[in-house]
Amino acid sequence: MLKTTQILLMLMFTVASQAMTLKHGVYLSQNLGVSADISGKHQDFALFNGTNPEVITAKNATSNDGKISSIQSVGYNLRYTPKVGFGYEAGLYFTKIKMPRQNAALKHSDGSPFTKQTATGAEAIVVDSPKSYMSTTDIYLGGLYNFAKIEGATPYLGLGYARIKGKWHNSYYSGMPGGAGYGESGKTNVDGYLISVKAGMSFSKYYNLELEHAKHKIHADAFRSFNINGSDAEINRNSINLIVNF
Repeated sequence: MLKTTQILLMLMFTVASQAMTLKHGVYLSQNLGVSADISGKHQDFALFNGTNPEVITAKNATSNDGKISSIQSVGYNLRYTPKVGFGYEAGLYFTKIKMPRQNAALKHSDGSPFTKQTATGAEAIVVDSPKSYMSTTDIYLGGLYNFAKIEGATPYLGLGYARIKGKWHNSYYSGMPGGAGYGESGKTNVDGYLISVKAGMSFSKYYNLELEHAKHKIHADAFRSFNINGSDAEINRNSINLIVNF
């Protein structure tokens, strides 16, 4: 009985060692399309009017703006997968999210614009928003499912989660609104997370190419003239990722 158990354990170890493969890789990611909603409570919300029937209060004075020009990531990827079946992956990625200079219309949380009174009547407030960027460190954990090979390449699907921490540069409140250099200096802390789904293909044992859709939720401690609670960025990103294994 003992001998039989030893043989079975040896067989299980042999099968397990053959079934799963550990791969190290360099990860590169470039966005194909991205949309964003950057929101927060404006410090001077009481000075502005809105088209909504309610009084403008801190509760409904959310301002929205945000265009993102690019998101790029580079880092280290580790995978433990079978030829066919479920496996795992982990990653340590460094990401840069760029916001271009833009004319941003401020809107309340109900969608109505911030307005100001002029000689010709009420006008929506549009601000010249300086360019800025986030630099974050992302710790990623995910699951993968490898399908049977198709003409030498292995298709797979994946689902993952990443914890995000970093800095938002050239974004901190500095100076007075409308003044030279307003909001263009300093940096603030950001933290949040992303969830993603992906579909990819492994070519030989060295290359993986995948398409990924990710949703980011990131909170900033401060952001220009938003109050002490800072702002929240919700980002939808489609990207193409290359992983070179070694």
